[in-house]
Amino acid sequence: MNVPFYSHTGAMTRLAGVLVRQGHEVIVWAHDLSREQIEACGARFESHDPELPRVKGFRFAAGLAAATEQCAEPLIAQLHALDADLLVRDSQTPWALVAGDYLGIPRIVSHPMFPIVAPAPGSGGDRAPAEPGSDHQEEQARERFEASWLSIARRWGVEIEDLNGVFHSTAEITLTYTTEKIVGDHQLRQGWHCVGPLMAPPPPAQPRGARPLVYVCFGTSYNFRPELFRAVIGGLADQAFDVLISTGRGTVSGGALEPLPANVEVREFVSAREVLARASVHVTHGGCNSVHESLLAGVPMVCIPQAFDQSPLAQRVEQLGAGLLVNEDPVEIRDGVRLLVGSAKARSRARALSNHLAHYDGEARVAALIDSVLSGNAALAG
Repeated sequence: MNVPFYSHTGAMTRLAGVLVRQGHEVIVWAHDLSREQIEACGARFESHDPELPRVKGFRFAAGLAAATEQCAEPLIAQLHALDADLLVRDSQTPWALVAGDYLGIPRIVSHPMFPIVAPAPGSGGDRAPAEPGSDHQEEQARERFEASWLSIARRWGVEIEDLNGVFHSTAEITLTYTTEKIVGDHQLRQGWHCVGPLMAPPPPAQPRGARPLVYVCFGTSYNFRPELFRAVIGGLADQAFDVLISTGRGTVSGGALEPLPANVEVREFVSAREVLARASVHVTHGGCNSVHESLLAGVPMVCIPQAFDQSPLAQRVEQLGAGLLVNEDPVEIRDGVRLLVGSAKARSRARALSNHLAHYDGEARVAALIDSVLSGNAALAG
């Protein structure tokens, strides 16, 4: 069960492919744009596109609660008819929490973000600009959230979680798509299990051109700020390397960033893994998918985090020697890229982490957890 966000659905689709290979019958509820990818991994697709606002704080939480009021009843009927043995739900699907709890189906949470999440949602850590009257809107959203919370509790006898809970639910066994080495000294909460990124091996590395290639992308959720792209373009203009920017099919168009320097190319979308196979440096927001794709390719990163888990993950990238954490400043971006382009040490550390990920048997960990749950030996909260 998914929310209609690319990074969330991508992680769940990779997990679905693992479960299919392990002999399970898998049904994935997701946005229609994911149908081809999901069916290609051998799972059955069910269309699922709850209306969620692209806002933060209590307004987003209120949207999740409202979606729960709309989605819980039909989902309960579907799961009951299927006689499902296990429900794997995205960390931002409280309607699946309600359905699973109401029916008594064992549950696992798929948490596609880095397990260290800070700052808390709604605290202002998100770099999206504040909207006029947002304080009043937040208060109204809080009231809507509380009304939905009560309505759901009365109707289904199930309590959805508080603000942090509906953003990052951890009430059951929780899968996180990284490794203990990348998490570092941070103590994972009880019930959390690293299963690695579950990504296919990267494409073979391609010969580097006469000039280093710098790949720039800020994912599909934090690609809406032209000033972020302009800071990168301003910092990397007329340098001794080529720059390929993907806007991720977001709201920022290439035309909005013109005029472009001679060494910068902007595209709406590229295959990240194919580009990383020939890139020397990756400039990224530090999202969990993007970082692990870069590490698998052995490409060091300049990280410009935008929100939530991205700052802690960018800090770990820097601590591991595979990149740098910089501010959204053209000079810092330029200096960071220059340093990494010429750093054999950073590339060596990124390659060592690529080897670590390649030998991390996440699929075996998934199999053990699923077998434990299905045999009734797992301690499930909720």
